[in-house]
Amino acid sequence: MKKLKNLLDFIEDTINYFLTKVEGVSKELYFADRDIRSILDKTINDIILCLIDIAEECLKEHKKSIPDTYKDTILACYEPLGDIVLKIAPLVKHRNETIHQYLKINWQNIIVVKNSLLDIREFIDKAKKRLNQ
Repeated sequence: MKKLKNLLDFIEDTINYFLTKVEGVSKELYFADRDIRSILDKTINDIILCLIDIAEECLKEHKKSIPDTYKDTILACYEPLGDIVLKIAPLVKHRNETIHQYLKINWQNIIVVKNSLLDIREFIDKAKKRLNQ
């Protein structure tokens, strides 16, 4: 449970950091500024990996095995976390694309994650409720 709490704290801090760094960044600036690009790419990677870690902790708590893929790990949390996992699971694809540096689509991945923050926060809230039970 302590690990889950630490992950939840980390993801909230990381989301807030992401929001400060993405504010005012255009596609053109993203491509022109290597530092901004690195920060944003790493930050969405951190957010998505943390979502996976949270899912793994939820599965461990329910004595369930951890699936082989990240997407399946998120989906395996359907029972404890509900429909929100169906919205979160596709984000794993964006992590894979970003980490492998498909530059042309990385900006789109930044936008997808930014536009998914409400869903991410809902996932976090449901995981917090599990923590407080």
